[in-house]
Amino acid sequence: MMENREYQGMHVSVEPATLPVPPEEEGFWISPRNGERLERIASRSGRGEQVNVLIRGPKGCGKTTLARTFAARWQRPFYEVHCGAFIDAEQWFGKDRLNQGETWYRKARFIHAVETPCCVVLLDEINRAHPEVLNAILGLLDWRRSLWSDDLTYEVRVAQGVVFFATLNEGEEFYGVNPLDAAVRDRFPRTVRLDYPPRRAEAAILRRHGLDPRMADKLTMFAHTLRKAARPVPVSTRQLMVAAEEICEGASLREAVETAVVFGTDDVALEKTALQALQWVEDEPYVVEEDES
Repeated sequence: MMENREYQGMHVSVEPATLPVPPEEEGFWISPRNGERLERIASRSGRGEQVNVLIRGPKGCGKTTLARTFAARWQRPFYEVHCGAFIDAEQWFGKDRLNQGETWYRKARFIHAVETPCCVVLLDEINRAHPEVLNAILGLLDWRRSLWSDDLTYEVRVAQGVVFFATLNEGEEFYGVNPLDAAVRDRFPRTVRLDYPPRRAEAAILRRHGLDPRMADKLTMFAHTLRKAARPVPVSTRQLMVAAEEICEGASLREAVETAVVFGTDDVALEKTALQALQWVEDEPYVVEEDES
């Protein structure tokens, strides 16, 4: 239940600070080395040390899921910020709401998260936020671990054991991203680099989603061929899972791949490369059907 308070004559609406521990995603693959990195992060933050981690990697490789998995495995509360949705710095702290004819200032859930001990705070797609928006929270990310908020009229302090993760979208296929400011990047001295799972691990993920072993091998071979092409096509594990769902609903391999991968690109050259790769794994060569109209 929401609590209403008054600070220096200002009505403030305060939500309960309880944040949930997320469930661990079944079948999510983490390399042994990255598993060890997560253990070290948990150990250092468990001792109350300041830990900020940048997660890099191609699209659909599980950057966001990695942060959620960290929270799930170490049973920590979790909060995720979609940085691309922030258009001004004040959104970090709260906003005005009209309640029964009166204006109330609603404290942002982000502030609840940073004030919750051992919380895992994910700044998802951090380079989609404007640099001026990110500048507003630099004090929370560096050695100070605090900043004064004029809106809240008190100094916000990061609770002990809080871990900040940030994911980064890099590559020409991403629109609306900004170069990550050097001051922001400097506040994330630890970096975890993700890649797509090995073929066997990826096929196992698809089998756990109901796909038969033979078709799982075909899909992962298709993806592996494209990722290693002269002009690589970044087929994500997420796209393969959609293709697997389509096949389980009765689609052919070609129909599934077209739906999940091919038709989603507006690059004719990449579409052609994907269709050529599909030829290698199909049971029957593709034949262009005559127009029956």
